[in-house]
Amino acid sequence: EKQELLHAINEFLDDSVVLPPGDWDRKHILPINEIMEMRQRRKARKGQNDGDGGGDGGGPGDDGGDDKDKGPPKRNPMQRTSVPFGGLIDDIKNRYPQFLSDFKDGLNSQCLAATIFIYFAALSGAIAFGGIMGTKTENDIGISETLIMTCICGVIFALFSGCPLIIIGTTGPVLLYDEALFEFCRNTLPKQFLYWRVWVGIWTFIISLVVAGFQGSTLVRFFTKFTKDIFAGLVSLLFIYEALRKLFKIFQAHPLMGSVDYCNHYSSLAPCIKSLDDWNSTGTSTEDPPPLCGDNPEHQGPQPNTALLSMILMFGTFFIAYFLRIFRNSQFLGRNARRALGDFGVPIAIVIMVLVDYSSGDTYTEKLSVPAGLQVTNSAVRGWLISPLGTDTSPLAVWAMFAAILPAILLYLLLFMETHICELIMMEKTKEEKGAGLHLDIVLLSGLNMFCAFFGGPWICAATV
Repeated sequence: EKQELLHAINEFLDDSVVLPPGDWDRKHILPINEIMEMRQRRKARKGQNDGDGGGDGGGPGDDGGDDKDKGPPKRNPMQRTSVPFGGLIDDIKNRYPQFLSDFKDGLNSQCLAATIFIYFAALSGAIAFGGIMGTKTENDIGISETLIMTCICGVIFALFSGCPLIIIGTTGPVLLYDEALFEFCRNTLPKQFLYWRVWVGIWTFIISLVVAGFQGSTLVRFFTKFTKDIFAGLVSLLFIYEALRKLFKIFQAHPLMGSVDYCNHYSSLAPCIKSLDDWNSTGTSTEDPPPLCGDNPEHQGPQPNTALLSMILMFGTFFIAYFLRIFRNSQFLGRNARRALGDFGVPIAIVIMVLVDYSSGDTYTEKLSVPAGLQVTNSAVRGWLISPLGTDTSPLAVWAMFAAILPAILLYLLLFMETHICELIMMEKTKEEKGAGLHLDIVLLSGLNMFCAFFGGPWICAATV
């Protein structure tokens, strides 16, 4: 009958152990006989409690020996304490005793594979957003600053944060924030964008200390899964929008035309040379050489096949990475081979498309401008250290120093959202086995952003996607 069938299914499920798909280590899984014994003891205790009318369940020796003494109750990082900076102090107390075990637990092959994967993920993001940042800020902040600051801040955050598994770097929201800040400075504080950013970083760090003193990070208990998913979706849409927008600009600069139209464009231009070395090699006088081709924007476009090749490279990178991700759950090859191809799908796709671009011959594609050595992107305008007072010829106004608190509040809210969403995800995954950094990490990130502002680097925050 129906009731008997449902009862049989329930009995079967009660005696079953279901593990979600994952790389389970056998030494962390109890033998099936021990699991069954624990369940039998629980059933016996449940029956005894029912027989006693729902009492306490007997004396202290009826637990069957399966529940060990767990010591003091586990701290709830989302609970406010009665001491100022109490959450920050508790984060430090619960995190740093586990500091040495992090290095010991990392001595295995799985950690090495994860490190290589995260390296390529962080590197590709830093290069991509560094190039976009250089375009948005007219090379005030470029790839060189993004790579170096991401490296330094990543090492510091991994060593001293409460949740070092969080990946930090430049993301879409902070990129849009810097773009809006640059446009405001262009109209209100011309040529003082980097100097004003220093004060934004200083005020952001001060705000983080004030919020940590009042333990404002406990407000994240009101975040729901809907909030996390919406924010992650927003960041993903920003990635997609920037990629399609860049491709659209390439099609505008290099439209699809007939070969005659390309030739007519260049035949109407004055002669130019690629470099002075080429001109000197001809044995002609160097007193009055023709202009360099790179100095005239008209000599840089339109180029044949550039738009089509750029589209192939963009969609090729996406589809290779996407299908390698799907391949991870397929039935081909071995389990380890599928996992490796799925985990490293993005760097594999990038390497393949770079080789395609390299083998394309004379077809022009836009390349990132990376200075040689440890140099800033635009050394003619700035150095590595940014003064908060401006320059001697163009000092920063006093009112601007205090007005920077307004964009600092917006930046802190952005860091608060991204960082704590990542914190909640990691706390759910790790079960807070080595503490949580709900209060510590946002203060540390704000301090790192103040450090980046003094060196003209981009804003750094937790990468939600």
